[in-house]
Amino acid sequence: MLIVVLILCIIWRYRHYIEARFPLRLIVCFIIAVDFWVTLPIHSASMTMTPSVSIEAILMSFLMKLSTDRQQNLWARNRRVAYMANYDKLTNAKNYTAYQKEIFNYFGVARTSRRPLVIAMLDIDHFKLVNDRYGHLAGNQILSGVAEKLKNTLAQYSDSYELYRTGGEEFTLVFPDTTMSEAYQVITNCWRAVRELSVHYGKNDIKITISIGATEMVAADQLPNDVYQRADDSLYVNKEHGRDAVTIDGQTQQLLDESEHEKYAYFIKGIYDLKGDDQRRNANDLVLQRYEQKTQTWVNPGEAHVSIEKRIDLLRDAVVNSRNQFIVISLSIASFLNKDLADEIIGFFKGPNGPEQIYIELKQVPAMDLLVKMADYYHQNGVFVIISQIGKIRHYEKVHAILKYIDGIKLTINDEDENQDIPGQVRQDVKFWGGVTERSGITFVVDGITNDRMLGWLKKQDYVDYVEGDYLSKLELPLLNS
Repeated sequence: MLIVVLILCIIWRYRHYIEARFPLRLIVCFIIAVDFWVTLPIHSASMTMTPSVSIEAILMSFLMKLSTDRQQNLWARNRRVAYMANYDKLTNAKNYTAYQKEIFNYFGVARTSRRPLVIAMLDIDHFKLVNDRYGHLAGNQILSGVAEKLKNTLAQYSDSYELYRTGGEEFTLVFPDTTMSEAYQVITNCWRAVRELSVHYGKNDIKITISIGATEMVAADQLPNDVYQRADDSLYVNKEHGRDAVTIDGQTQQLLDESEHEKYAYFIKGIYDLKGDDQRRNANDLVLQRYEQKTQTWVNPGEAHVSIEKRIDLLRDAVVNSRNQFIVISLSIASFLNKDLADEIIGFFKGPNGPEQIYIELKQVPAMDLLVKMADYYHQNGVFVIISQIGKIRHYEKVHAILKYIDGIKLTINDEDENQDIPGQVRQDVKFWGGVTERSGITFVVDGITNDRMLGWLKKQDYVDYVEGDYLSKLELPLLNS
């Protein structure tokens, strides 16, 4: 038995080398057959194992290998041909042929099941100039580097997101079963990841930027090309506005770090205990805001990039000026997976002026292995992790596998009409996710409370732990009164 295990380990270690060489495959088959038949007991399975029987069995195994090897070679060859037909040899990304075949399937599923679909197109900026200056070998290296960076970034979020090389320096990203608000974070992090990439060629370090145009499928779309064309139009707008940006449906986003010349602050919003009689303020949800000079108002900065050091300073200011020392911080997946930022947050938490408790709120679910690793790291240091913006029940497929690694779920509801009964969709979502959290033994938070009617109904639901919303407290600067 030990010999068999040893042989299998060697085969696994050198499997690619062995697969490519027919004589080696025969030798391996012969060794395994000899080890199996020669070491069998003399009396085994109502048979008497004589030397002649063992030799016949070994020869039979050898002949079976010879007869099946042709079929194995044919299968391997077909697999290689299929790969070559659907993948770009230079970048190992799927090619335009694969895109044309697969986008019809994604589009059809999205239309029939009424699920979202997002398409993003991107170009490497000034790629022709790079080719002219450094040569085509440098250009090839850049294409490979960009594709690898994009694939690694997409893998942090979901293995269902696809990357295609659909032109010379043009790539297409497809996000099935994903809304624009969900895909936006992934797209911007792809943009940032490439921006941080430096391709070393010869004695040169070549910096790269990309332009991205994206759109979401709408009800009027009849063909995949309708979505593709809008993404292409947004990419054209991007190029007209100077490139190196992300444009969503014709609107170019501001993504560069503005923290040095813009005024930012964390506002707070109360999270209240629904179990107690006094409806006590349990924690503060910290929301980043930017001061708009033209209108002299605070606004949501969207995906504005603020440095780690600046974020920690802003967090420290918010905690120092708040009575409640339990805080919730919202992080993008890229920020959540950033070990340096995690160390800064943990250091702030454990420091002399740190809060009593920190909850990390994720608005999207990263890849399972990455989430488990970082959630465990945060848990080891006393920081909790919750998932928010789960929305529709369709998100359960993405959430159920990670329930044992997180500490809570936040559901945001939409109930604007004070005169109507609780909407059926709200009832369904609250009861569904309430049941999920109750069975999993984790916290359930409901956000979006806008009236007393909704608050009263939630109080009757045993599985709701905490609530927040404009009816309970408005977004405000922390001034030691909250």
